[in-house]
Amino acid sequence: MDDSAVRGNPLPSQELLVNKNLLELDLDYLERRGGETIGSENADSGSKEEESPADSLDRVKVVFLGAPGVGKSSIIQQFVWNEFSEEYTPTERRETFYPSVVLADRLYELKITDLPTIPYFPVSSHLEWTDFRYYGLRSATAYVLVFDLSNHDTFQYIRTLRDQIFEARDMRGVPLLVVGNKQDKLSSTAASGTRYGDIVNLVRKHWRCGYVECSARFNCRVVQVFRELMKNIQAVEGRPPSPSPTTSQPLRSHSNNSSEKCILL
Repeated sequence: MDDSAVRGNPLPSQELLVNKNLLELDLDYLERRGGETIGSENADSGSKEEESPADSLDRVKVVFLGAPGVGKSSIIQQFVWNEFSEEYTPTERRETFYPSVVLADRLYELKITDLPTIPYFPVSSHLEWTDFRYYGLRSATAYVLVFDLSNHDTFQYIRTLRDQIFEARDMRGVPLLVVGNKQDKLSSTAASGTRYGDIVNLVRKHWRCGYVECSARFNCRVVQVFRELMKNIQAVEGRPPSPSPTTSQPLRSHSNNSSEKCILL
């Protein structure tokens, strides 16, 4: 059997938005050395139980996927750095972010991976190693599929990709969150409203997965994206649902290093 038959229908092989000027901080070597974690500027040699409001630490590997130009990189950068760039710069290589978040008195260290557009989701570890080495696609704890609310074709991309993911690996216990970005560009026409309603119905009722709309440009509901993601992860772990937030904005540590964020959801 040739590779094309194994891989299934390819997706458009293009790239996504990322700011090249942002420095990639890859701490995979730390994980191999025993799992050192990122701390805030207040951390010292004391125990984590004394320094953190959370009573334990979990690591979560999250992979963001989407068609070119949907703004997934902007969502990540707004969440981690409170930054947004009007300039479109396609993602050319893997970018990794390491924020820490606290939800329901539990500390999570996120490894958020932002990737160039992938033509297909690998159905085996061999294909992943051959075509997507170091991407960590098949070992992700959770997936976030991003599409542009003003561009229906970008939803078709993640629809095909979602089907390939479920064919390629056992998704039991692996949360998948669908995010509609560019809410500020959503048309109010009747035709657009009908198509939009069909998407929401498909995602929530048939796919039975989380769905959030946001605007990375205006930092609207970006935090809700990650709050919903972490709630889905906690639900898979069998933990009780987290209470509703009392503030609309997350609380962040004041670290001099922008790579070291601790965000209270």
